[in-house]
Amino acid sequence: MAHLVGLGTVTGAGDTHVRASLPLEFSEEEYARVNTELLCALGLAAVLLAIEFGGFFTGVSMIQCKQELFSVGAHAAASITLGLALMDGWDLGGFWLLLGLCSAPPSTESLLDIAGDALPF
Repeated sequence: MAHLVGLGTVTGAGDTHVRASLPLEFSEEEYARVNTELLCALGLAAVLLAIEFGGFFTGVSMIQCKQELFSVGAHAAASITLGLALMDGWDLGGFWLLLGLCSAPPSTESLLDIAGDALPF
């Protein structure tokens, strides 16, 4: 849940991160492009979290201890890193790295668990 709250907070403080990703002098088009990129990264992270919540609340991944331990560790790291990003005003490269390392692997594993339970064999 802390990871989800962190994503919401980054969405609210998006202007800081957009400006950190731009040069000192920028045009409105550049600002709009970087802002769209930030919103896409945050939207993708929210979708990946929704996949994990779906797997957990349907009971598919709830009973798999190794998957849940991996997920808790990844989201704890993501929450701490999002806190640092909020305090330091990171550019967007850090968010994409965070998405690839802390959000995508646990949700991919959860999606594979869901697909594995749906298959008849």
